[in-house]
Amino acid sequence: MSAASTEGTVAPATADLTAEQRQRDNVAIVAIPVAMLGLMIAIVAPLLVSLALRLTTLDATSSAANLSLVLGIGAFVAFVVNPIAGRLSDRTTSRLGQRKPWIFAGAVISYVGIVVIAFAPGVWAVVLGWSISQLGFNLALAPLVAMLPDQVSQGARGKVASLISLAQNGSAVIGTYFVQLFAIGLTQSLLPSLIGLVVLVLAVLPIKDVRRAEPPTDRLSIVSIFASFVFDPRKHPDLGWAWVARFCLITTQFTATSYLTYFVIDELGYSVAEAATKVFQGTLLNALGILLTTFFFGWLSDRTGRRKPFVLASAVVAALGLGIMATAGTLTVLLVAELVLGMGMGAFLAVDLALVSDVLPDDGQAGKDLGVINIAQALPQSLVPVVAPAVVAGVGYPGLFLGGAAFGVLGGLAVLMVRGVR
Repeated sequence: MSAASTEGTVAPATADLTAEQRQRDNVAIVAIPVAMLGLMIAIVAPLLVSLALRLTTLDATSSAANLSLVLGIGAFVAFVVNPIAGRLSDRTTSRLGQRKPWIFAGAVISYVGIVVIAFAPGVWAVVLGWSISQLGFNLALAPLVAMLPDQVSQGARGKVASLISLAQNGSAVIGTYFVQLFAIGLTQSLLPSLIGLVVLVLAVLPIKDVRRAEPPTDRLSIVSIFASFVFDPRKHPDLGWAWVARFCLITTQFTATSYLTYFVIDELGYSVAEAATKVFQGTLLNALGILLTTFFFGWLSDRTGRRKPFVLASAVVAALGLGIMATAGTLTVLLVAELVLGMGMGAFLAVDLALVSDVLPDDGQAGKDLGVINIAQALPQSLVPVVAPAVVAGVGYPGLFLGGAAFGVLGGLAVLMVRGVR
């Protein structure tokens, strides 16, 4: 890792931990997942419900196409910002630490975008607001994820990663719960995200952030900025395969969530007014599935010292959930599909994040390297909205969901190629 003071260094991978490191683990196991929960609530509430309903209010006939436009542009912003934010946080010499300044700034910027969406007079303003939100969200997300290898010893990463996964996925339930409490309007658009961002800031405050003792020796240049988007898979093949696995599984997840509101309306026959509650019920079952698997498999992964078998199994289960969703003609079948999908995705994201942390190069660029990994999380959010309308028009929602299931299987196979972990 790059030069850092004793106030923060990368957690040791040994079993014999110092008292300081044990304290870091104890703080991180609560603070990082709670911070992730708050951040995800802030962005998931509009992603799953508010955006679609706002666009329906502005232009009901073109709302699906407009949602693709908004999500696609926003995901491109995420694609660009996330790795750059990680690289900048690696280089930061603030007295607050490397990660906290970016997390706090990102929270403020993200909420500015939410406000723009709430008052948007047209689709173009929604595009602008969502882009601003994605800018702020990813300014905060990349440094927050980098806190896992910064703060947590290797033997506890599966446990903390499982809680992060639980927070990421459970946020959908809490976010949609808040949304459906309010009638369509400003309170529905503004309050859930505000609550989430307040939780984020309060959770991050007690973390003893990494601090650089000296500024980086290399200059920040256009070339180095572009280098934020890549790593050499020949030099770090395990990181490359981990990237592929995450890309495939996030494609699976986003295929299931991005058009869920429209699926409930178009295929299951519910009204716009009923859609928010039905989506909440689906995400509630999804969260139940996550609760059934996430923490257990994260703990078991730490206990056995193995990552790959759990990632493979969870990828197959997630793909099965999408397969069931493809056959859903009733709300009951959809809820079963959400339960199975949650069981798979929750376990995958828990163990996968620990696996990625284990294979990171020890080059002082954890933020940058995790930012590149996070491209695998952002890129499907750009591609799925572009491809989905044509897929739905050609083969319907079943074809869309089966395509997502196929990506899940491919993701499970990709993780078998990782050699640095068992």
